[in-house]
Amino acid sequence: MLHSSQRCRQRRIPVTALSVALAAALAGPVYAQTADTAAPDAEAKEKATELERIQVTGSNIKRTDVETASPVQVISKQDIENMGARTLLQVLDNLPAARPAQVDSKSLFTGSDGASQANLRGLGAQGTLVLLNGRRLSYYGAPAGFQTQFVNIDSIPAAAIERMEVLTDGASAVYGTDAVAGVINVITRREYQGAEINLTTDFAPRFDSYGEHQLSFTGGFGDLDEDRYNVYGSVNLYRRDPIPLSEWYDKKPEQFYVNNPNYINNLRLGSGSAPGVFNPGSYFAIDPVTGRRTQEAAPGCQNVVVEAAGPRCIWQTWLNNEIDGGAQSERATAYVSARFLIGDTTEAFAEATYTDIDLRANGGTPRAFGTTTGNPTSWFSRNTGNTVNQFFYPYLGPNNVYNKASPALRAINGGVVGLQYLLQDVGGDHFGQRNTDKSYRGMFGLRGALGDWNWETAFTTAGSHSVTYQTTNVNLEGFERAFGPFTVDPATGRVIISDNPAYKFGEISEANAKLLREAYPTFDIESWTRLHTLDGKIEGPLFALPAGEVRAAFGFNLSRETFFTPGNPDAANGLITQQGGSWFDGKRTTYALFGEAVAPITDKLELELAARVDKYPNFNANFAPKIGLKYQAFEQLMLRGTYSEGFRAPSLAEAGEGGVFAQIGGYRDEVRCNETNAIANLLLQSARPGDVDLGRTLRNSDCSRNVARLTQPNQGLEPEKAKIATLGFVYEPTNWLSVSADYWFIYRRNEIVAPDYSKPEDILAMTRFGITDADRANLAALAAMCADPASGVTCPGTLPGYSIGNISSVIGQYRNRGRTLVDGFDIDARSRFDLGDWGRLNVGVAATIARRNMYHAGDDSGWLYGNTVGYYNNPRLRATFNVDWNYGDWNTSFYVNYVGKTKWAYDRIDAQDNNEETCTGSYVSVQPSKCDGAPAWWTANLGVTWKPTDKLTVGATVKNLFDRHPFYDPNDWMTFPGYTNNFGRVFSFSVGYKF
Repeated sequence: MLHSSQRCRQRRIPVTALSVALAAALAGPVYAQTADTAAPDAEAKEKATELERIQVTGSNIKRTDVETASPVQVISKQDIENMGARTLLQVLDNLPAARPAQVDSKSLFTGSDGASQANLRGLGAQGTLVLLNGRRLSYYGAPAGFQTQFVNIDSIPAAAIERMEVLTDGASAVYGTDAVAGVINVITRREYQGAEINLTTDFAPRFDSYGEHQLSFTGGFGDLDEDRYNVYGSVNLYRRDPIPLSEWYDKKPEQFYVNNPNYINNLRLGSGSAPGVFNPGSYFAIDPVTGRRTQEAAPGCQNVVVEAAGPRCIWQTWLNNEIDGGAQSERATAYVSARFLIGDTTEAFAEATYTDIDLRANGGTPRAFGTTTGNPTSWFSRNTGNTVNQFFYPYLGPNNVYNKASPALRAINGGVVGLQYLLQDVGGDHFGQRNTDKSYRGMFGLRGALGDWNWETAFTTAGSHSVTYQTTNVNLEGFERAFGPFTVDPATGRVIISDNPAYKFGEISEANAKLLREAYPTFDIESWTRLHTLDGKIEGPLFALPAGEVRAAFGFNLSRETFFTPGNPDAANGLITQQGGSWFDGKRTTYALFGEAVAPITDKLELELAARVDKYPNFNANFAPKIGLKYQAFEQLMLRGTYSEGFRAPSLAEAGEGGVFAQIGGYRDEVRCNETNAIANLLLQSARPGDVDLGRTLRNSDCSRNVARLTQPNQGLEPEKAKIATLGFVYEPTNWLSVSADYWFIYRRNEIVAPDYSKPEDILAMTRFGITDADRANLAALAAMCADPASGVTCPGTLPGYSIGNISSVIGQYRNRGRTLVDGFDIDARSRFDLGDWGRLNVGVAATIARRNMYHAGDDSGWLYGNTVGYYNNPRLRATFNVDWNYGDWNTSFYVNYVGKTKWAYDRIDAQDNNEETCTGSYVSVQPSKCDGAPAWWTANLGVTWKPTDKLTVGATVKNLFDRHPFYDPNDWMTFPGYTNNFGRVFSFSVGYKF
């Protein structure tokens, strides 16, 4: 925004109280009085038209008209408070155009641990551009899924936010890459004088450990108009308390316990040995002929459970695990803004932002030494290439000093026995994960005027340093120091530990703890991103048409981007189980030229044109055009429409050097899944309790596995392309009502996708394990059950069995493939009522109605999955409703967020297995009353703010006013949908004071 001495010639627009209020929000505090006192008389309307030119997100041209051809939604600071939102992520959760995205508290083991994302239209973080004051921020250090680079919205300075502008239209012609689904522009205060402090705290009676707390301080000095400078800064401190498993385990939706009847029992609460109490463990042996497993509790065991294989010594699962749903987060964000007037026409401006994020989650239960009888852990690592690393817990040999199994058990396998033993010497706080992220952005620029033209240039440097610390997995060398050297038993061929290892079984000691800290060490994964940008633009009138002046903007952008993840040395050498890690090393310089023009064709018709050329290495320059039309049909009705083409350049994670050397979770192998379930289904029919327990354990156990995967970058990738269009209207029939409706359409093609390892054509190489001891033990248990008439099971003549082992590893590469088409309608209605002595009432409704969501993962014609609107995670309707009542010193807000119902199936193909007839989702049972799909969900917030003086503000909000608890969701790993929460009613209190 320009200083008053730089104001340009004004042009009248149709004015109502609502449009003036919007102009005030966009232009800043200087117009707040105009909006608040807007009167319906002609004189007030005439004065209201005297507006300074402002710049709206999605355009480089300053204008007096607050409505453009592109739809822009403005969320003010007051709107954010009325939502009860404490973070930017919570704001986006309340926008109908936004879809659920990664949440930092649930992001562990995603590759981008500790960060939150924005996701407009459901096209992913890679399709949503996030800006701070109109300029880019650096990507988060760790890409999501090791592929998608995105801006961590948790790093944006919340205390300094004046408003958010959400452009729900493509904007590649203005901003370049990533702006396919839209743009979220977070705008801070232009200037600030004085000082203020604000505190908020949230708590939930249903969860004693739940809490969110914020403290912010903002202070500034200097009046830009009078003193010719302004400097202000803000500091925001945020803490989210950790939530352990002890708060979650018995508060899941009821259907979860129906589907997992052994869940509570397997925690062994009240029956297993207590945490910190020595547990001698159990021994077992596998019959080499029949494959039958026989087990016994070690001598001295005080906590015995009898299973089909025999008695076993058990321990309680510690409930201090915070990884599954309640990581602790601490954030500190500092923001400084400075503006100085130089002469009559030039302004110098600078911004600096620094954010420090620390996310911690206790890993809970100490690890157990459990001799591996099934598939070994498998993973790839950088320095071992295509060779799959494997690890399994070995056996105790016949001469091991800790082999105190009974003579009968030792006789089964020549004295070799397996061991289950709790390694609790290091305590319950050693294991877990920590993520730190330190990000910054510094900017310095100049803006001014040359005659009627305004110019601006700035240099921006931004970066992020992310570190993941994990204490979860085995270090092979450390493990061997504790339990080795390992040898092979000559009689059985099994790997056995040292007969007298350094680790002393049967005692809890500091010497043991030191060995375990080496066997299960904390290792780090570091990553850095850097973005240096020089930009410049000039904007002003080109010439005059009969209907008014044609304004244009021209500019350039030069950027240098780097991304570096060296990887942990031990992980790179294959020494950390399940953590081959990722290694990326990429850098590139990009160039862009852009132009834009706004032309009044007639008094009622305005044309907007924009074009941008971006040049990236390795592929041809990309041309992104945009055209917009705005037609003022009559004073109360405006019609608008846009067409643009967008693109997303391959990220350095996708097209640089390196790759992802790790695992893929949830891999489904239909052959093994069906074979194991056939065995489980017979065991579940048995009258013998041990058989039923085994059947429950086996059921679906081979339907979702961790598999070693290697995903290779592809330097030959081309950019994704998109065609984007909008068509709508804004109607203001009275000075108290405004209604807008827009149709939107996005067709994205040539999408960059990771391999779909469920498709053979995507797999460059694959390996399988052999049939394991556990497999043979399962078959032996099935044979014993069928041979026992007491089981009551009529077994087939040929018993189910295993034809193949589980998949061990897969290798693939990023590719340009696939396309998505989404479209729908956005509707927004706002009204303002002057109640006289009773104050003012604002009512608003916003909704996104999805029409189509179609996707094809291949290059074939047609849409493989059909229209998935109405299927899981693609509701047809998302909406919000709000009422704000201002009365004297009081402000009351009521806010409702609504998400429509969906099917359980993801698409029409998946519906063959997950539908109302089967009453299943993700192949497991759902609540009988919800067989037809995930029900609609809504929550309501009620807030009251009291401002007894100009300096003091006190507020209270009840979130989820009606204490609604989420339904069971078999598709979500948290067992309830990501757009709900399980905290029940949440109370929030705030206090602010201005000095």
